[in-house]
Amino acid sequence: MKSNVLLLIAGLVLTSCDILVVEPLYDDRDRVTGSYRIDEYSQTYNESIRFNIYIRKSANAYNSSDIIIENFYNAGVDVRAEIVSNKIYISRQYVNGYEIEGVGTVFFNEVTLNYSVRDTYSNRPVDFCEAKAWLF
Repeated sequence: MKSNVLLLIAGLVLTSCDILVVEPLYDDRDRVTGSYRIDEYSQTYNESIRFNIYIRKSANAYNSSDIIIENFYNAGVDVRAEIVSNKIYISRQYVNGYEIEGVGTVFFNEVTLNYSVRDTYSNRPVDFCEAKAWLF
């Protein structure tokens, strides 16, 4: 009888324990946030330009992979992008009269982007650009 009571008590004690597993949170966006110096080359116009951009986390609560690229195309526009692992995806979007879309990669402190920009207010050709950016 004593052994049955001890088994019952041991069973109750063991089943009442909660195991809490704490996993560290990792956000891919932390790797790219910050100020960058960017060298942009326009294939369409055969011109190069250097300027600064800033990448920050988006406040979008529904998608934790969204980032905002400020001063995109040196036009003072903010572009929404998505980072997945080491890839950046800029889905087609219209921002302040520009139609923008592109892709990119992240390698350590370097971000490489390939994108197209179309000025919807003028009759100029689509600008196809390649850019490399470094944290500073």
